[in-house]
Amino acid sequence: MKENDAFFFVGNMPSFDDLLNEVLFLTQEDWLEYRKRKTAGGAAAENTDTIPLMYDLKHRLNSGILHKNYERFSAYIDEVVFFARQHIGEVRAQQAMLTRLGANTVIPRHRDRGPLTAKTHRIHVPVITNTECIFSVGEESKNLAAGQIWIIDNVDRHHSVENKGTADRVHLIIDAF
Repeated sequence: MKENDAFFFVGNMPSFDDLLNEVLFLTQEDWLEYRKRKTAGGAAAENTDTIPLMYDLKHRLNSGILHKNYERFSAYIDEVVFFARQHIGEVRAQQAMLTRLGANTVIPRHRDRGPLTAKTHRIHVPVITNTECIFSVGEESKNLAAGQIWIIDNVDRHHSVENKGTADRVHLIIDAF
């Protein structure tokens, strides 16, 4: 959904430490279990590992598909959406996932398309990151700090992520409509 800016800072997540602890508790098996997005998500997804929370491969609105990890992270999703509503109005989560981009890895420049992407606000919460991880949308680039809530408008805009750091980057991503 079109925002005024590519990056819009919402605020800091109050329960971030709890979210971080839940993410740190995830195993390598958790990260590697869901492979469908990696193979069906194009260039953006092939270099990432995804843990689906609310996710529909066909990107339908109001699909209601909750994955096994949803309950574990639902309170964090609700909290992030609550804070985002103060800036974008009444919305609810349509899709949510945890994504991991490995150290020294890139999500190549690409454009998101499709009905879900065009109609939703994409909200990012960096959970694990480093100062050498740069998110670029159009001509603007930022290092997003852990625990911050960002609304990122990358609809029909080229965007990429470059993680030049020695640590993986993990984001909670929520599409709200």
